[in-house]
Amino acid sequence: MKRDPAPSAPAGPGATRGARFVAAEVLRRRRALAALLAWSVLESAPALVSGRFVAAALDEGFLRGRSAVGLLWLLALGGATALGALGTRAVYPRLGDVVEPLRDALVTALVRAALTRACDGTADSGPRGAAPVARLTRQVETVRDVVAGQLLVVRQFAATAVAVCLGVASLAPALAAVVLGPLLLALLGFAVLLKPMIGRQRAAFLAEERAAQLTGACVEALRDITAAGAEPRVAASVGAAVDEQYRLSRALAGFGAARRAIVVFGGNVPLLLILLAAQSLLRRGLTVGALVGALTYVTVNLEPALRTLVQGVGASALRLSVAVRRLAEGGLAQDGPVQPDVDAGDGNGTTAPRIATSRRPVLAASGLWFRYGPQADPVVAELDLSIAAGERLAIVGPSGAGKSTLVNLLAGLLSPDAGHVTVLGEPLAAIPAPRLPSLRTLLPQEAYVFAGTVRENLVYLRPDATDAQIGAAAERIGAAPLLDSLGGLDAHLVPARLSPGGRQLIALVRGYLSRAPLLLLDEATCHLDQGAELRAEAAFRERPGALVLVVHRIGSARRADRVLLLDGERTDLGTHEDLAARSAQYAEMVGLWHGAGVRAPTPAVVASAPAQ
Repeated sequence: MKRDPAPSAPAGPGATRGARFVAAEVLRRRRALAALLAWSVLESAPALVSGRFVAAALDEGFLRGRSAVGLLWLLALGGATALGALGTRAVYPRLGDVVEPLRDALVTALVRAALTRACDGTADSGPRGAAPVARLTRQVETVRDVVAGQLLVVRQFAATAVAVCLGVASLAPALAAVVLGPLLLALLGFAVLLKPMIGRQRAAFLAEERAAQLTGACVEALRDITAAGAEPRVAASVGAAVDEQYRLSRALAGFGAARRAIVVFGGNVPLLLILLAAQSLLRRGLTVGALVGALTYVTVNLEPALRTLVQGVGASALRLSVAVRRLAEGGLAQDGPVQPDVDAGDGNGTTAPRIATSRRPVLAASGLWFRYGPQADPVVAELDLSIAAGERLAIVGPSGAGKSTLVNLLAGLLSPDAGHVTVLGEPLAAIPAPRLPSLRTLLPQEAYVFAGTVRENLVYLRPDATDAQIGAAAERIGAAPLLDSLGGLDAHLVPARLSPGGRQLIALVRGYLSRAPLLLLDEATCHLDQGAELRAEAAFRERPGALVLVVHRIGSARRADRVLLLDGERTDLGTHEDLAARSAQYAEMVGLWHGAGVRAPTPAVVASAPAQ
């Protein structure tokens, strides 16, 4: 039986070269980076003038009984906000000028390495074959998306922090030091924390892979283990792997607490210092409006920007590290960066492709309400949700909380009582039914398989898929042994002879092949064992687009970018670490997950045919 490869080792020299390749390609786009910075300055206009205009509205208007003057200053703040919105709109095309050429350079380097190995006779059907190259190109999409996200977060924080410091200094120079000191200390602490945090994230991820792989191998070899009387030794090995995963997970939770402490120190300590010094500052001539303006700078601009930086960089660091390492293992950075003829172009004056369209939300829900009858309690109430390209959202909640109902609302199978859902900016209710499969794909818990050939079952969402594409998808999902046992792509498929896990593997390959930018998985891996589920989930994490999963294991929630806790009218949204820290309900659910252990797996194989 073919087994999954062992978990990758921690990042080494190859990954370092890969990271240098990515950094060099980004820095080469100096013109695009300069344009991105220029528009970021305009975007930060509200942060620069917000406190100043609030101070003027109070001191020159409302506190003097001149309401009209105060309103004029607030209107001026609204105008600055409009300018900032224009800057935000212009940022995304400039961002595309940076990351789209990066993607092209990565793909070119990988294909060049593959062709070089093919020409010198070192290529084979194993790790250096065509299917792994196809998988590596999906890692390229991950690198592009994460680099774009990092650039957005870092440049927004830098522009906001500078604007806030300048604004506070314009109100009272003494306050600038009060704001800047804790901020610099918080950034220093975050810089010190970042590298060990990434290392701990990687170690926890690999420990989970090792535990899953060892457990899967033991389940497969259970008869031999029993026959050899090796149960105690095997149980000790599995227990040690699980204990190591648990230890690393607890240590990783400590880093989550440290990140929150950094946000509190850099974003809230300045606020406390300003309040403590308020009486002394007012005695020295500081106006009430200036004091309120300084508080506005910190609470409205600085603290949210710092929180976004710490959470955004920390959450995506592991994805970027793993993707770059795998690209390095695939031959990246062996010959240095690709040298295009012009910056952000094709050599003929054509502008490079931009991602302005792909970076907008793939799925957005606003004010969503739904109940199953006029007198029934709402299943979903006032839900607002936005999911970007490349984001993975896990939906969790107790049985009957409405998880499947929400997924059906997001897929357009149910119509909300109020609110609306959009896919790529289009109202879901206005999209013709024949177009829906090209925009979203839903894989339910009970997978649909019909009588026909294996190929027909796999490609009906993408009829033009080639044999190579089908094979690469099946290999990545882990369904290749199943397809072989069925007799290949042209074999006739009898749904009744497939186990529930086998039907789910067929559906997973079908969804993976789909070009839809939105995938909705409603416990679509519940009949797979943990190792098979982990492999399929890893494949979908690398697939471009947005992914929404209703999950039933703690690992799936922890690996998601965000988690939506659903319990009827009550919802909570955040990262796994944040929810575990602030939500008693989620913490209890995590404890139940840990206590319940792993379900007995359902083999994802073809059921035996009846005796003749």
